[in-house]
Amino acid sequence: MPIIDRENAPKAEIYPGVERRSMVDGAQGSQSLTVSEVLTGAGVAPPLHSHPTEEAMLVTDGTLQAYLGDEMFTVTAGQIVLAPPGVKHGFVNTSDAPATVYGIHPTNDVVTIWDEA
Repeated sequence: MPIIDRENAPKAEIYPGVERRSMVDGAQGSQSLTVSEVLTGAGVAPPLHSHPTEEAMLVTDGTLQAYLGDEMFTVTAGQIVLAPPGVKHGFVNTSDAPATVYGIHPTNDVVTIWDEA
C-alpha cells in the first residue's frame, strides 16, 4: 500500500487564488479514485464547473457558499457537498482566511467542464 506525503503531492494553481494538490489519482497508482486538496483564498470564487462523475467535497477549513445546480448553501468545516454527475457546482470562500476542501471522485482521471456563462 503506497503512502502519499502531502508535502510531496503535485500542486498547481488552477485559478487565481486557488491551489490544488493531487493527493491520489492515476499518476500515484490509483485504479479508480481521485482525491484532491483544494485551497481557496479569502473572497475567491472560481467558475462553476461539472464532471461526468459525481464528486464528494469535504470542507475541512473555512466558511464557503456552495453552489449546486440552482441552489446555494453555506458550508463549514466537517460538512460534505455531494455533486451528482453533470451538475454544475462550485464555492465562494466567504471567510477571512483560506478555505480547504477535499474533492473525491470515483475515477483516477477527473474530467472538468468549466462553465462558460
